[in-house]
Amino acid sequence: MAKRYAKALLEAAAEAGVLEQVAADLEALGPHFAGKEVAGFFANPAVPRARKEAALAAAAERASASPLSVSLLRLLVARERVGLLPDIARLFRDLADERTGRVRAEVTAAVPLPAASLEALAARLSAATGRQVHLTPRVDPTVLGGLVARVGSTLYDASLRTQLRRMREVLSKG
Repeated sequence: MAKRYAKALLEAAAEAGVLEQVAADLEALGPHFAGKEVAGFFANPAVPRARKEAALAAAAERASASPLSVSLLRLLVARERVGLLPDIARLFRDLADERTGRVRAEVTAAVPLPAASLEALAARLSAATGRQVHLTPRVDPTVLGGLVARVGSTLYDASLRTQLRRMREVLSKG
């Protein structure tokens, strides 16, 4: 069900020329509706529809959401499907990335990487994949040094931890 909403929203956003704005709206709004308390509020049939719409309007205003995003929220309230919003947001992002030739990547390092290093890494990964790469940085001290990048299903592991493990395997084999 969420995929149908995401596809329809993608087409409408592309046609209106607000694809990036709607993607940003959903990125901001999706996590707020994933919590049990908020989901419970919107799923509760005892809460009047007008109160639900007012809550959505307030959330959309705080996020400076586009009119198309607000229309989606109203539709979800009317059909009692607000709980689908986090899934719609995730699917919309994936569909929008596919349409625009972007790919998401996660880079993990032992320490936070400076912005210049992240930009250089994104450029290298873009050259390697032939697509625009959007990096999400993570910190994991167990990496020890170097970094690990996951682009889609491809893993680029240049971590010290992996190099030490490989060295250990070679030495143990004699």
